[in-house]
Amino acid sequence: MKKQKKNNKMTSIFEEAWDFFMYLCKKVKGKIFPKSLLGRFILIILLPLIALQVVAGMVFFENHWHLISRRLAKDIVGEIDTVSYVLDEYPDTVQTLDLLEQLEKKLLLTVSFSKDGQLIFSSNKERSSIVKQLEKALNGLEYPHQIQENLEQDHLLIYVQLKNGVLEVKVPKKRFFSSSTYVFLVWMILASVLLFWIAFLFMKNQVRAITRLSNAAENFGTGRPVQTFKPEGAAEVRQAGMAFLNMQNRISRYLFERTSMLSGVSHDLKTPLTRMKLQLSMTKVEGADDLLQDVEEMEQMLEGYLAFAKGEGKEPVQNMDVADLLTSIVDKLRRQGHDIDLHIEQRQKIALRSNDFSRAITNILMNAHRYAGTAYVNMAVSNGFVDITIDDDGAGIPDDKKEDVFKAFYRLDASRNPKTGGVGLGLTITRDIVLAHGGEISLEDSPQKGLRVRLKFPI
Repeated sequence: MKKQKKNNKMTSIFEEAWDFFMYLCKKVKGKIFPKSLLGRFILIILLPLIALQVVAGMVFFENHWHLISRRLAKDIVGEIDTVSYVLDEYPDTVQTLDLLEQLEKKLLLTVSFSKDGQLIFSSNKERSSIVKQLEKALNGLEYPHQIQENLEQDHLLIYVQLKNGVLEVKVPKKRFFSSSTYVFLVWMILASVLLFWIAFLFMKNQVRAITRLSNAAENFGTGRPVQTFKPEGAAEVRQAGMAFLNMQNRISRYLFERTSMLSGVSHDLKTPLTRMKLQLSMTKVEGADDLLQDVEEMEQMLEGYLAFAKGEGKEPVQNMDVADLLTSIVDKLRRQGHDIDLHIEQRQKIALRSNDFSRAITNILMNAHRYAGTAYVNMAVSNGFVDITIDDDGAGIPDDKKEDVFKAFYRLDASRNPKTGGVGLGLTITRDIVLAHGGEISLEDSPQKGLRVRLKFPI
């Protein structure tokens, strides 16, 4: 029972720790984690690589570093033991003096002997890892000894009490280090950088295929040609590219069939309507004028059908100056008697179908002329969009009808009637043109007490 309770307690602690970790991840996710796919790929590669470096470094320093340090310390202690034995057994001989000179030359040890000296033991609080390793190795030395370390100097002082004096040995700290340590670190870092660079190139190539697919979808959505796109990259990305091409073909075929049907039906019906209109104009029976008015209304609706069908054409996209197009449209309508005030804040070139763009602006200005007096056109550039606003001083449109007027053949009873020439397709065609360019259209209340039509085209 006690063991089960202990296990339950450990499980509860682990769950709380995991919940806290997930909470922290959610908090810092949007601030620290990259948003781009390439950035996340790099993070996926970089984090395990750094973790591997840390683990490898810890294992290396825990084993190899201490092992090499112990062996170097034992070598130094062995040399000190040899010198101590010689000085202790053969003092005051020429061979002993020669031995001390050879040690200084070949073993990087500076040795001095104080005859009849006495070792005074003192405590050394500053103990580095080198001193600890050396103390373990000196435990096997038969002679009393003392280590003195100065952290600001590059050597250690080791004092050994012999029978007839004190041996002082100065050991450089560099003798405790092995060059293999630095070689290992350098190779580990270089290998990691090389592997990361190779992985980065592969990931960048995969992300490039996804970016091209995204650009192709964006171009198709705005009506731009995408003939140069072909599926590439990984199998899943190629599959998504093939799905996009199939979707593009289906949508293009559907639009072509709809356009052909609308154009054919409208064109075929115009001939009998013209014949009926001619016969009714020559007939003097009662009710002929009403029938003639109905035929004229049907003729206007067919004209709207044809105009709607023309909006589905394949006019090529060109990089054009919006200000020049607006000026041309406004000048043409002014010559026809329209009162239009044009203001251009900044010029900008964007990809447009000039005829479709002119038709959309003309539809809005014709509505302003028909149901108001003066139209006010303003062009500005902000936040990556060309912002065009068209205001009028008419009666406007009620808020609950502003979305309905975009429906095909929808007309407001108070103002939209066949005698004024409207069949309810002007704003429908305009919205289709704007959306085909990847833009936005909205209806707002105008400062001129009428209607404001806002058009936004991406740069």
